[in-house]
Amino acid sequence: MTDAVGEVGAWFDLDDIRVDTLTFVRPAPAPGDGHVAWYSAQTVLTDAIILKGGAHLGRRDGAAFAHIHGLWARNDGTRHAGHLLAETTVLSADHVVNVWVLNGAILEAAPDAETGFTLFRPVATGPVENPSAVLATIRPNMQLDQALIISAEVAGLQVKVIKGLGSLVGAYLEGQSAIVDNATEVLLTSDAGLGAIAVGFNGPAISGNLDPSLNRVCVTFEVLLLSNPA
Repeated sequence: MTDAVGEVGAWFDLDDIRVDTLTFVRPAPAPGDGHVAWYSAQTVLTDAIILKGGAHLGRRDGAAFAHIHGLWARNDGTRHAGHLLAETTVLSADHVVNVWVLNGAILEAAPDAETGFTLFRPVATGPVENPSAVLATIRPNMQLDQALIISAEVAGLQVKVIKGLGSLVGAYLEGQSAIVDNATEVLLTSDAGLGAIAVGFNGPAISGNLDPSLNRVCVTFEVLLLSNPA
């Protein structure tokens, strides 16, 4: 990723990418230390494919860091979803992807007192004339659909495309059985921000349109709102 864009903020669409090795985790029950949830043990797939993924590239401890959620399949067709670990995932070959490179802002990791996690938060890197996007994070317990509307209004943008990933309190998708775990890992998959892939503690993943009235942010939700997606 940094070979492609340098150490700046960016969003990557990761679709149909072959990998030699793919390492991921899912959400898991809290270990009893005050966190609302935690991470599962790592799962490692070989000769796999990232079917649909999204990545925020930002900074952590002064170095580039990628936060990636998505859906992938092993070579026998079994599908998994969750949080991909970029540092231990190896591509099979170079691949062309769509990338939105940010000017004026980046996501930077910092300790968060409310959740007890180290979380991405947007920070300014310089002034921007006539901005065409807003980088935002949404706090715990906010309704996701309402927070997206507020973010666009505060920025004064006519939003056409929403990119984002994060965690929800369960997951409620239209026409799907709800996931009722304390936390789910989620990737937004449609331009309007309604489509999503979600996975809970034990899987399997579900996909479809989010119910606009039921989905609350669990730990955080990171979004890039674009008024000019080209």
